[in-house]
Amino acid sequence: MNEVLSQDEIDQLLTAISSGDSETDDFKPVNSARKIKIYDFKRPDKFSKEQLRTVSNMHETFARLTSTSLSAQLRSLAHVHVASVDQLTYEEFIRSIPTPTTLAIINMDPLKGTAVLEIDPAITFTMIDRLFGGTGATGGKINRDLTDIEQSVMEGIIVRILANMREAWTQVVDLRPRLQQIETNPQFASIVPPNEMVVLVTMETKIGEEEGMMNICIPYLTIEAVVSKLSSQFWFSSVRKNST
Repeated sequence: MNEVLSQDEIDQLLTAISSGDSETDDFKPVNSARKIKIYDFKRPDKFSKEQLRTVSNMHETFARLTSTSLSAQLRSLAHVHVASVDQLTYEEFIRSIPTPTTLAIINMDPLKGTAVLEIDPAITFTMIDRLFGGTGATGGKINRDLTDIEQSVMEGIIVRILANMREAWTQVVDLRPRLQQIETNPQFASIVPPNEMVVLVTMETKIGEEEGMMNICIPYLTIEAVVSKLSSQFWFSSVRKNST
């Protein structure tokens, strides 16, 4: 507890300072060397570093499964790996992706709300070209809306990708993700308010010689019910339990 000065002691200090008997530096507060972190109330952190690491571990499993399933489906070597896991606002995510692009709106049953799987045009049209019998060497130059047939093809690919998501999440929740619809304009994919915080999993994707990004955007409101399970201890204990 801090010591409280009496009135006599305060008077003596003031007298010493005014008479020049003491230096003012003697009465400066001691620097406590506390680290001050700037906090932005417009975009508050919702996920701890440990929770983001757990999300990263889960989606490393998802990336491995997706690499295998895409390689088999496209009959071409596919490689997917997690590049980063970040938290940001939904508006920041929408601004960071191209227009047009492939945006799959995903129902995250039994969790409330939806998520977004975004596949950039370079990867989208490479996959479509491979399934239509081409080499997949589009050079990343195609950037347009999907035709009805191409959209139907992408729905089949995304449904298989969501099966991998379900398996990757099994340690946390019995997730049953379902494709709700596909959009190509990010402005039509308003699943949450612009300032809502989301976790963004960015995955570098390579199919043959073509490279691009695949993003999974999950709002905090959707994942809130299981956020307490996104700890390394819970996740690894679940993995060990299921492996025995």
